[in-house]
Amino acid sequence: MTLLGVGGVSANARLRPDRAGPAAFPALVADKGRTIKLQSLRGHAVIVNFWASWCVPCRAELASLERLAAARTGKLIVIAASVDEDSRMGKAAFGNTRPHLRLAFASLAAVQNYGALGMPYSVILDAKGAEVQRVTRSIDWTGPEATKILARTQ
Repeated sequence: MTLLGVGGVSANARLRPDRAGPAAFPALVADKGRTIKLQSLRGHAVIVNFWASWCVPCRAELASLERLAAARTGKLIVIAASVDEDSRMGKAAFGNTRPHLRLAFASLAAVQNYGALGMPYSVILDAKGAEVQRVTRSIDWTGPEATKILARTQ
């Protein structure tokens, strides 16, 4: 069964306004300036959490993502991708108390083009790199809702 969204487009489609077809996953740039290639993370479940320094729920959610990543070291990779225009703002808000999260940066426009209507916005990938689910709001990543989501990455 296909669900149709506005204008007859599949609700699961991510269309780019400048060309037909699904939008590419937003480019992720590590804190040190290198591009993070999601293919290189295969073998691990991955959460890419898009957040911003100006987003209060985003900043609160980073704490539960840190606890989750610490509890699942070696099994799960959590990338906290700031969409701040000024990476210094993202670095300052991220701080230095999240050793289990990987700080990265992404373009807000690219994330919106991928489907985000607000922040935080998380994309969960299984160990094969396939998208399992998107979470379009802040959740407790150590709670039962997250446990159900992450069970699908097995």
